[in-house]
Amino acid sequence: MPILLNLDSAIYKWQSAHNKRMTYSELARQAGISLATLNRIKSGELVYPDLRKINSLCKVLECTPGDLLQRVDTKSLESAALVLQERGNLLKAIERASTPDDLTHDGRVK
Repeated sequence: MPILLNLDSAIYKWQSAHNKRMTYSELARQAGISLATLNRIKSGELVYPDLRKINSLCKVLECTPGDLLQRVDTKSLESAALVLQERGNLLKAIERASTPDDLTHDGRVK
């Protein structure tokens, strides 16, 4: 099970507690990290996140590292990938179809 940093819920809690808006740019600035690094952390592309950066984010958002970390079920990710692949195949089939008459009722090409 991969572990991702879920910044959105911590940002929402901070915004609700302070009745202010916190943008990703502002969060990065206050935490002393670049916006590109914050985007990599948020997207899960950062394989080995620096604990100092996580600590800085927690200080700004007034939370604990446990509030940011989220385990993601691999099966859910695989299922989502399959759904996206099927959707892409369906869209390609629709683009290839010359007329709507070439499609069956469930969207497949005859």
